[in-house]
Amino acid sequence: MNRIINVAVCAAMLLFSGVEASAQRGSSSRSSSSTTTTTRSSNSSSSTRGSSSTREHNVAPRNNSTTTKSSSQVVKQEPNPTMQSRGSVQTGTSNKKLKPEHVSPAENYKSLPKRGTKVTKYKATHGAHVVRYSGADYYFKKGVFYSYDHVHSHYVVTRPPLGVRVNVIPQSRIIYLNDVNYYYYYGVFYRKVFNEYEVVLPPVGAIVESIPDGYEQLTVNGNTYYIVDGVQYKAVVYHGEIWYEVIKIMD
Repeated sequence: MNRIINVAVCAAMLLFSGVEASAQRGSSSRSSSSTTTTTRSSNSSSSTRGSSSTREHNVAPRNNSTTTKSSSQVVKQEPNPTMQSRGSVQTGTSNKKLKPEHVSPAENYKSLPKRGTKVTKYKATHGAHVVRYSGADYYFKKGVFYSYDHVHSHYVVTRPPLGVRVNVIPQSRIIYLNDVNYYYYYGVFYRKVFNEYEVVLPPVGAIVESIPDGYEQLTVNGNTYYIVDGVQYKAVVYHGEIWYEVIKIMD
């Protein structure tokens, strides 16, 4: 009887052991499957990030290209510097009407009166700014100076005396010479003093696109010179155009 009981117990133990082993294999299989799934998911996520990173990398150069193109367009739209060099002197202007001409030395000022021309009182004084200097009155209007000739009893277009100051001048040619800025308009050179423009001696070496009408023309050894307001100019070639260089102050 005891032998039968022992056999039954052994059989039961063997059966239990088989069931437990089977359960452990099933758990291990599920764990392995979960790990594999996780690994695949991780790889898929990594692949997705890699793909996204690649797309971003591809987009960036296009953006840079666009920026470069835009920058290039901006550079092209920027105006060229107005100052142009001729040796130690530079000249420029913001006034597009002031252009060198082959036609006549006074081409740019042909609408203005000649130096020394007699004018009416109305022409000289109406709307003019009156400047008193050294006991005399000067009438300044649109870049032109007028004065009263007491000897002949009439008003005349005149050159201003050195030191006269005015508040504003028409759009002028800016000349940079010997580290100094000069402002030139209608035969007169100015230096800016605070908020005013002071008439100064023409600097030798300065080049201008035009001089006032009423000049005297002089030819010496085949060279043509122009004299106006006691200043001698010489015709020179500047960027393929005829310009006029101050070469001597005669009085």
